[in-house]
Amino acid sequence: MAQRTVDIHNHLYLKDYLTYLAGRTGQRQRAEQTGPNSYLLWDDDVVVAHIDRAGHYDVAARIADLDRAGLDTQVMSQTIPDPSVLPRDEGILWAKRINDTYAEACRAHPGRLYAMACLPYQDVDAACKELERCIKDLKVKGIQMFSNCNGDVMFDPKFDPIFKMASDHNLPVLMHPTVPLTKDAMKKSRIPYQLYGYTVDTTMATIGLIFNGVFQRHQGLKMIHVHLGGVAPYLVRRLQDSWKGYAKEWGLELDENPEETYRKRVYPDTASFYLPAMKCCLEWVGPEHIVIGTDYAHRVGDPEGAIKAVKDLGTQANLPQDKLDRILGKNAEELFNLPTLPAGVGAPKKATA
Repeated sequence: MAQRTVDIHNHLYLKDYLTYLAGRTGQRQRAEQTGPNSYLLWDDDVVVAHIDRAGHYDVAARIADLDRAGLDTQVMSQTIPDPSVLPRDEGILWAKRINDTYAEACRAHPGRLYAMACLPYQDVDAACKELERCIKDLKVKGIQMFSNCNGDVMFDPKFDPIFKMASDHNLPVLMHPTVPLTKDAMKKSRIPYQLYGYTVDTTMATIGLIFNGVFQRHQGLKMIHVHLGGVAPYLVRRLQDSWKGYAKEWGLELDENPEETYRKRVYPDTASFYLPAMKCCLEWVGPEHIVIGTDYAHRVGDPEGAIKAVKDLGTQANLPQDKLDRILGKNAEELFNLPTLPAGVGAPKKATA
């Protein structure tokens, strides 16, 4: 039986949320509808995301896209601008609505769709309360997190209760970019956030959590680092030397080398699709720690090419089928504790041939 393919990095907007954002004329975070199925998402004067296809907010269109791409299952999450950038009460309201809508989509498409909790991080108590509801009533499979919260770093002790819940409930955290801490440098350099802004921000967030003891305090914490691990897999020697040479100067001390923590408990996704980079990441973390991410339906995503990219990686790296299957879906099944795919459910077989 063919391995189920699982995409763990993809996004679904609520149409009502887009309408709400489009009504925030003049606000820093807002949307602009540019066509029947298209929107621009803004932060100040910078476009931070695009919507170009109906599956970005329409579940039926999404399932059709999954079938064409040969993807059996998606674990969905919110993308930017997320509710944590909104005023407190509005953020709490929209996080709940997003989670309820995701739960409804999952019930309508069992085996095809699962969800990660969307949380109002600007109020940690409210975020924990909503996460409790998501775990108990909505059966989420993971937690969506962003690389900073309105400029606050995620290793700030105020966020620790969320990491404790993630660890205690064995819920993997997907580390996703938001407006980067380096936004002024990106704007000054005229470089799109989507290039270095997002990838550097998630790397600073993930490594910052390791360096500052969050992973050490919460031994059950596991994390997906999107976009093929940002820049982490390509600066491994720099990571080793920086920890060895400068950690004490920064008052940093851990029981385990940060590189080891990353390789054991962080899972880069494949949302880069550039074969030499994929091979580099594979060499560092191994096939047991890579999962499919398509970044559906953003412009930098490639749902139609995701499976081929993994198979090409397997061919070039001479991976046996069982190791290839881990990347295609087995790792994600175990990481997110996914039930067995029901018989007759999934993408048409011819799409994965």
